[in-house]
Formats: sequence, C-alpha cells, structure tokens
Amino acid sequence: MSTPYTELLAGTQEVCTTLVPMAPQGTVAALTPLMFVAGTNLYKVWDNSAGTAIYLTTRTVETGTAGNVLAQVYKTGIFNIDAVNWPDSGRTNIEKLTAFSGVGVSVQPLNG
Repeated sequence: MSTPYTELLAGTQEVCTTLVPMAPQGTVAALTPLMFVAGTNLYKVWDNSAGTAIYLTTRTVETGTAGNVLAQVYKTGIFNIDAVNWPDSGRTNIEKLTAFSGVGVSVQPLNG
C-alpha cells in the first residue's frame, strides 16, 4: 500500500540534529546534502565528491548573500535515498550511497 507522504527514514538508526553556519549561497532546499568548506569554517551544498557530504538540511534555508546564517541539520540517521534533494539529478545510486562515507548520515533505498 502506498503512503500519501514521502517516507524520510529508511532505517532504524537514531536521528539527531545540530546547528551549523552556512556559506552564503541563496536558497538551500530541505534535505540537501552539505559539505564543509575548509578555510571558511562554513557549510555549503555538496559538490558531488564521494565521501564529502556530512549533513542534510532539515528544512529550506535562506542563506542570503552575507552569510552568518545558522541552519539546523541532520547529523545522524539512515534516510530514504529518494527523499534527499541531490544537487545533480544525474547521480547514480552508487554515488549517492558513497556520498556520506565515514559520517553519521547514510542513505539507502526503502526496499534495501
């Protein structure tokens, strides 16, 4: 039976959040993977490099152009791979599965 909503979680790991400073980059959609930018101490939308995604935004964030915006992000949990707002829709499932290598967030298909 299908559900009338998107299933966010795809596993039983505890879901935790934290607050992070965002780089100015306009509007960042909910459930977007983020990466850390060395030298700025800020987070930005993941650039599709394997193993560099760290967090997922919990909601849409307006970062503006000046910075100094804090965002609530997921730092642990197993998320539905199809619910994530991937920056490039052409990514394969293998690339998506390895995006969060070594951190508390992971993704998998609901039937996986």
